Amino acid sequence: MAFQTVKPACMSIEKRPGCIQSALKILGDKWTPLLLGQLVSGQKTFGELEIDLAGISPRTLSDRLSKLEISEIITKNKYNEHPPRYKYGLTAKGQELQEVLVKMAEWGEKYHQ
Repeated sequence: MAFQTVKPACMSIEKRPGCIQSALKILGDKWTPLLLGQLVSGQKTFGELEIDLAGISPRTLSDRLSKLEISEIITKNKYNEHPPRYKYGLTAKGQELQEVLVKMAEWGEKYHQ
């Protein structure tokens, strides 16, 4: 009778070592998943995001938006107005995170105290 070795659960989740760590580089801070959750419903201005994310400082919001833009998760669309106005939205790559965010929200709802 042949014996099978049992793989740890993380091996079935993470097909290549470091993949979860790569995702956490984008989603692993307090504000980024909340910010992306706001953009799932559509494009928003900096001011709208500031209101929706009560408690975030403008500096932190600006930093997170810049990092997400560099990672090609969001786009920054400029409107030709005076003063200039920008709207932020998810790229196709960013939209792929919607399923992850929904699962996080469902899990949080289930175990929220």
